[in-house]
Amino acid sequence: MAKFNRKILITGGAGYIGQNLTNYFLEKKYKICVVDNLSTSKPINKNIKNKINFFKFDLANKDRTKIFFRDKSFDLIIHLAAFSGVEQFNKDILKSFNNNILATRNLVNFGFRNKNTKLIFASSAAVYGKVSSEKITENRNCQPANYYGLSKLACENIINNSLKNNYIILRYFNVVGSIINFKINKKINSLMDIIEKKIKQKRYKININGSKLDTNDGTPERDFIHIKDLCKIHENAYKYLEKNKKKITLNCGSGIKYSVLNVVKAFEKNIKNKFKVSYRVTNTDETKTICANINLLKNLLKINIEKKKINDLVKDYL
Repeated sequence: MAKFNRKILITGGAGYIGQNLTNYFLEKKYKICVVDNLSTSKPINKNIKNKINFFKFDLANKDRTKIFFRDKSFDLIIHLAAFSGVEQFNKDILKSFNNNILATRNLVNFGFRNKNTKLIFASSAAVYGKVSSEKITENRNCQPANYYGLSKLACENIINNSLKNNYIILRYFNVVGSIINFKINKKINSLMDIIEKKIKQKRYKININGSKLDTNDGTPERDFIHIKDLCKIHENAYKYLEKNKKKITLNCGSGIKYSVLNVVKAFEKNIKNKFKVSYRVTNTDETKTICANINLLKNLLKINIEKKKINDLVKDYL
């Protein structure tokens, strides 16, 4: 079947990752349908919206979801829709948790009547919880340190217990950068988004969550993957599922970790200005250090992840 006949549904497609993925697959000539309730994102960019079918509703609504799938079938469903980000999630834990669980359950119950429909589920490295300094493989025991990670793990379990095969669970690490030529107004902000905002506001103060951790410089360490690589992963994951009736869980990181202090210094270097840094511990549940082992990802999907230097990752934000 030609690409332009293949239909992809992207749930949560109005968000940061969603709009980048939508744009990526549009350029690859796929037909795209987006579902989003716009609760944690602004309306989708008009340049993209004009090229897709957009539906505003909440997948946590069982009846609405059932009606939506009554006369629709997709070759691939990319399930991004969720309350995400620990801070945003914790504003109403019960609502956020229930939303993620119900949305996934309804999607699984009604979206796969066509047995050939493939699924890519956006999970998170948050399922691993507080981890040590070695690179994490996918078979590591999951012990989420927060309710957001627990909700993602619960969604993984729903999928694993409901679908026999034809799906890949992608555990996102820290996704950064952009492949689109417009700015997405995010309600949920990553470390780099927060620093970028401070620079625009000319407020050169930032707090790092600790300075005496068991890491190279004492500050938390993160694995950052560029959105360009993440988009390639989704495309290759779909190609893999077309050839193999499998169910797989894969880490989506770069395999490189940078400390939060490294990130701050990279911004300082690019803007030629210094931040006043404090080191108050404000979140005891924050993961101290995390980095993905991506051998399985590279071997199965035949993909090379760019080893971007931190300065190159930062440039996307300036």
